[in-house]
Amino acid sequence: MAEAKEITTLEEFEAERAKHVGKVLPATGRWYEASLMYLRLFSDGIGDWNPLYREEEYASKGRFGGVTAHPSWLNGPSIGAGVASGAFAPGQVTNKYFPINYSGVDIEWFRPIWAGDKIRLVEKVGPYVRKESQRIGPFLICSGLTEYWNQRNELVGTMNAHVARYLNIGRAIQYDRTPKPGAEQEPPDPLVWERKRRGNKTRYWEDVKEGEEIPTLKKGTFTTKEVMFWFLVCRNTTGADRSRREATEGTTYLATGHLDDKYSVERRNMPGMFADGPHTMCWSQQIALDWMGDDGWLKQYRGTVRHPNVVGDINTVYGKVAKKYIEGGEHLVDIDIENKNQAELTTVHGTATVILPSKK
Repeated sequence: MAEAKEITTLEEFEAERAKHVGKVLPATGRWYEASLMYLRLFSDGIGDWNPLYREEEYASKGRFGGVTAHPSWLNGPSIGAGVASGAFAPGQVTNKYFPINYSGVDIEWFRPIWAGDKIRLVEKVGPYVRKESQRIGPFLICSGLTEYWNQRNELVGTMNAHVARYLNIGRAIQYDRTPKPGAEQEPPDPLVWERKRRGNKTRYWEDVKEGEEIPTLKKGTFTTKEVMFWFLVCRNTTGADRSRREATEGTTYLATGHLDDKYSVERRNMPGMFADGPHTMCWSQQIALDWMGDDGWLKQYRGTVRHPNVVGDINTVYGKVAKKYIEGGEHLVDIDIENKNQAELTTVHGTATVILPSKK
């Protein structure tokens, strides 16, 4: 079979991408095991030491009777970026001409994933829209749907991911990272252990008030260790092999280029070593989980990545109750969430919908 010709213009990319809409990617036959060790390591990697997702004795007294996967664990098997990009042949599209930047996601959770469950994926290429930006010119927002099925053939969750694809501008896009007065560097590890959460104290829907702020989640100074942990443990990504590294002219095998300053600027147009978009959105999900407590259920999360999270940034997550309502017999609360850096620039904005118990 002849090797696919590399695409070098956005017009070529769009014409080929249009052919992919609705395609279901071939099944790989791979199962992803939610082992207790993997669940614990994933929580470590996103800086969430919630005992509900790691401690057997504690979790045995909860509503599910055992350890279940952190809702963000769906990112382990797949973040959805591949299927969102399309069904291109190997070598047809590279970061040399087309950077890929995660722009947003819509996740729904239907069932818990228990420790020991196995998960398979069904991936379908979604539509795309063309947009214009003053910073990068014309670009495409491409989408793809990933379904997560367990070994009992139950649909446990879906992820509709969105990625931006555009013609490489060959330089870093600049964002405001100038610290505001009062912004202080702080190591992230102690914050993980000091974090207070609702836990097993039930939060009832009737006690929630619209407009109330929820406890701020401090993430401290973003480090290279966190980037490496995310890729090597949370996403189980070993990094680029030699041929891939040489093809992209990168200087490191680790973290698929996210820890490579040269690659970050020239191939991803980032100002430096940076976080995977879904990594930061895991924090938005954590603040909702901490607030709702063990008896709540995270039903849906819709988030957008507005600016990159760069190594050295100081991150803080804020949340506020936007709406409470009853729908389909469920007592629901929508929480508006923002991750801000040291310049008070919103890097991620999202909305989490949680189901809470009712006193009635």
